[in-house]
Amino acid sequence: MYSRKVSFNERFYLATDRITPPFCNQMIYEGAGEFEVEKWKAAVESASRANPGSRVVMKGSLWRSTWVDSGLTPRLRTVDGSAWSGMGDEGAPFLETELDPYNGPSCEVVLITGNVPRVAFRTHHAVMDGRGTIFWAEEIFRVLRGEEPAGSGSALTDFDLAQTFQKERRYPPPHEFIAPTGRAEKNGGGVTWKRRRLPGKFKNFLAQVAVLVAAEARKRGPGKVRLAIPVDLRPRMEGLRSTGNLTNTIYIEIAPDATVNDITEDISAQIRGRYDGRMYHGEKIMNHVPLWAIVRELRKLIRQKHAEGLYHNSGIISNLGKLDLSKFSGGGFTAESWFAVPPCQEIVPFFMVLAGSGRHADLMVGMPRVLAGSGRLEEFMGAVIGGLCAEQ
Repeated sequence: MYSRKVSFNERFYLATDRITPPFCNQMIYEGAGEFEVEKWKAAVESASRANPGSRVVMKGSLWRSTWVDSGLTPRLRTVDGSAWSGMGDEGAPFLETELDPYNGPSCEVVLITGNVPRVAFRTHHAVMDGRGTIFWAEEIFRVLRGEEPAGSGSALTDFDLAQTFQKERRYPPPHEFIAPTGRAEKNGGGVTWKRRRLPGKFKNFLAQVAVLVAAEARKRGPGKVRLAIPVDLRPRMEGLRSTGNLTNTIYIEIAPDATVNDITEDISAQIRGRYDGRMYHGEKIMNHVPLWAIVRELRKLIRQKHAEGLYHNSGIISNLGKLDLSKFSGGGFTAESWFAVPPCQEIVPFFMVLAGSGRHADLMVGMPRVLAGSGRLEEFMGAVIGGLCAEQ
């Protein structure tokens, strides 16, 4: 039976889910066709059997916590999406359904009918990361096309994988970084998100966005800007297939005079230096801290950071890149575009996802409501998009 240890990052995601549920990955493909539901049921069952990380539930506590294959096929739902534009959270209550990492299902597939058919692959973030979710989606589509799933059974955690190529640790910096939309409003809770589509191709897309985010933050006052950039660790081990959380983070601090080339080189240098394998000092010790204590501390930190206007990071930018959409068709559905809902947390000023397909890119931003209100989320996105330079 498949099982793997629960890492500290995954325990942190479990705590986050108690504060801002549902804390999950949501990869959404939109296109054309009519869903052949019975084929989808069979494909989800077959692909998930080959990738048991999609069927896990958590057993045990503290450092003994383990993900164990429940043997239960992830849920398949069909919902009416005719009231949803796909450009934000309004009209999509089906994306607010919580996933249960303790009893299951911890993952599900949602067939969304409407003028534009869409498929959502939803995974609890403590169970999978974004790349793991994309791989699981690919596996289901393989089965829908009559192919054999590749399968995955790695029990590596992010900590284990990082240890294979990086022994150095990092310490967290002071919480001294400003948010790009200014100070938090006193009222409101939870998070919200919006999506914008951008025609064209963008060279150094992430670096362009990073410079624009920093400039927007400093329009509202002086301060330091630091962005977290998630990095997939799987390429560090040849042939590794896993649906687990195998993502770690690098950080870029952006000076007022930083250029796109500066940011591009900084990111490249950190990858060459294997900074993506640096785990925080004391992560093993934190596995001995009960989840309720982590939740209590997080709630306190959220209140404190919003009151001070200073954060651990100014935000997170995840660049998921372009996908070959031919891999995401089958079962009566043909994908024509895709995007991801940002897995935002109240303690992070924003979570931005960059994605692309065909001749366009998509930019999605999730943000705590206390920072997004009064039109600030839309203004922020407009400023970033307005400053981008597309390739000619």
